[in-house]
Amino acid sequence: MGEVLVLEKRVIYSPGTDYDALWKKIISELFEEFILFFAPDLYEAIDFGKGIVFLEQELHKVIIEHNKGKKIADKIVKVSLKNGEEKYVFIHIEIQGKKDPDFSRRMFTYFYRLFDRFQENIYSIAILTDLSKSNNPQPFQYSFYGTELTYRFNTYKFNEEDIPSLKKSTNPFAIAVLAGIYLHQTEKNYHKRYEVKKKLLKDFILTNPNLKSIYAEALFYFIDYLLYLPHELTKQLTKDLSINIEKEAKHMLYSEKIKEAPTFAEYLKTVREEGFEIGMEKGIEKGIEKGIQKGIEKGKMEEKRNLAAELLREGFSVEKVAKIVKLSLDEVKEIGKNL
Repeated sequence: MGEVLVLEKRVIYSPGTDYDALWKKIISELFEEFILFFAPDLYEAIDFGKGIVFLEQELHKVIIEHNKGKKIADKIVKVSLKNGEEKYVFIHIEIQGKKDPDFSRRMFTYFYRLFDRFQENIYSIAILTDLSKSNNPQPFQYSFYGTELTYRFNTYKFNEEDIPSLKKSTNPFAIAVLAGIYLHQTEKNYHKRYEVKKKLLKDFILTNPNLKSIYAEALFYFIDYLLYLPHELTKQLTKDLSINIEKEAKHMLYSEKIKEAPTFAEYLKTVREEGFEIGMEKGIEKGIEKGIQKGIEKGKMEEKRNLAAELLREGFSVEKVAKIVKLSLDEVKEIGKNL
């Protein structure tokens, strides 16, 4: 099956990009990969099979500061643990882009409000996206005549990361962190940003055969909007990427039906509806469902076996694969052994 690549018809956006919203979006889309990258120890303890619940909207009233109604937490997620001892753990993720002398106090404020309401375990992590070495929040400390408290939380600092190591990582958030680092490194040089943006999109996303399509979709959107370029450079980048993709891949899709430039996610949704190959390439549940039906309709045993192999690689259980592709459990197990 050939690699299917999509180049978005670009929209024009202003330098006032909502960076915080971009981080929230990619965390929501690739939450398991986020935890694996930023909190590998916690990742091993979470039972993702029981689902995850994003709670920041539900808990909006709980996490509002009295001062100007400022929202404390960026992402609040409820997950289950594998050991069964704790029913849930709440994960508080804060994206912080600049030094804030009140940051540690805000982290603690959210912690005690959440703990007071739910009495569950809480994992807090602050992602410090700037490159300033002075942005080094210390534990929150309180002391008053013998009453003392120290609150520590996890931190991940962009300014301490090694770029070559990030480039070697297979986790999509390594690429997201690279984009965040490049954002600051090219703050006053759009031509330099043009070069690093082109490299990220071309080398790490559009022509990377090892990158899952669902990762590529989320990362393309994230990088495209994070690394803002002026209009003329945006036009040149679109042209350059078109040429490079045509040279290195056999398939590129472009929709003439859409007169107004869609978001990348909307564009891929349109493309996915066109058939089996795209549904399977994208690895997204709705696309897979469409692809499955078309694959089954063909009724050829070899296609059924190939489809079963694809589903097993995507993490579907043997029982579910057997039911979907109408093969016996033994046949599916045998296919799994050969993967």
